[in-house]
Amino acid sequence: MRIAYFSPLPPARSGIADYSRDLLPYLAREMDLTLYTAVPEQIDETLRQQFAVRPLAAYPQERWQFDLPLYQMGNSAHHADLYAMMRRYPGVVVLHDYFLHHFIAHSTAGQGRYDGYTREMGYAHGPAGTALAWAIRAGQAQHPLASLPLNQRVLDLNLGVMVHSRTAAAWVRQMVGNGRPVQPIAQPIRPMPGQSRRAKLGWPDEAIIFACAGEVTPPKQVDRALRAFSRLRQEMDNLYFLIVGGESPEVGLDGLIADLGISSSVWRTGFVPDLAAFNDWLHTADVVINLRAPTLGETSAAALRAMAAARPLLVYDHGWYGELPETAVTLLPPLDDEALLAAMRHLAQSPAARQAMGQAALGYIAGQCQPEQVAGAYHAFLQDVVGALPF
Repeated sequence: MRIAYFSPLPPARSGIADYSRDLLPYLAREMDLTLYTAVPEQIDETLRQQFAVRPLAAYPQERWQFDLPLYQMGNSAHHADLYAMMRRYPGVVVLHDYFLHHFIAHSTAGQGRYDGYTREMGYAHGPAGTALAWAIRAGQAQHPLASLPLNQRVLDLNLGVMVHSRTAAAWVRQMVGNGRPVQPIAQPIRPMPGQSRRAKLGWPDEAIIFACAGEVTPPKQVDRALRAFSRLRQEMDNLYFLIVGGESPEVGLDGLIADLGISSSVWRTGFVPDLAAFNDWLHTADVVINLRAPTLGETSAAALRAMAAARPLLVYDHGWYGELPETAVTLLPPLDDEALLAAMRHLAQSPAARQAMGQAALGYIAGQCQPEQVAGAYHAFLQDVVGALPF
């Protein structure tokens, strides 16, 4: 098959750009790929050496060369150009986030284009959506970012939808019925060797290190993890906390860490652009905490990379996270701070439990997330979609 591939690409600071970087070499074994992006010369040189990379503006004239366009769609501003192209030339979409409201709101109302936001709300929710959009414009209501997904147009346009969890697949099927194929496909993750960076931290050799990894945003609940950590430090010695990733300004970690009196026990790396370095930081931790509330139908590459590093993982029991095996992760009731504290205490006190969970996590990755398997699933789904076309 000949596929036109649309996605954020490195060096964009996007998890979906990283996803495409990891997946593309394996997809290329199954199909002929051409990458389309706004500014090809800015794309990572390795990708430009491996693939034909074309400007987005060229696709309308070149689209006849391909069996399908394939769109990697997420809930961030990185997808604005490909979303505009998808609306003109739909194909198959990989929906990384079931909720797209942040993206729609940012690219319309966030740019002063309330007409565009009102149209999207009206398309998805009829007169009630239009009325709510007008109320938001008048300052009488807030954007319902976590309750209205605003993905109806994406689902209606495309010939097939791929998602990364059974949860998201069920949500999509409720929206589209039997009108088009929907397929859950795992994220591609391959275990990487890593080197602990404990020596850089200057902490004791016997330290128990908790970590949060990935961009720190309010839904990641890092503040709850730090509060639980602060309470646990009153019971146990030699506990430390590692925050790996960039931080959104609205999180306000500086003040929280100071108020909790844990500054000497917390290390913050800032944004880590290199995957090998990110992996090293995961190997530095004893336990990784990956909380998300609310969940917007996403999967977490950081959580999967922690599992691939054989690290025990604490997650909330909802959405995709609730699909992970209990032998490999600790499933917590969402926003239950006492359950979080108890789980942290248990893992801090039990090296055997940490070891067993880490090995089960590694086994899960080996069985579910191999890139060759993922690429094969892509190929089979796209073949089915092409085979069903009436022309």
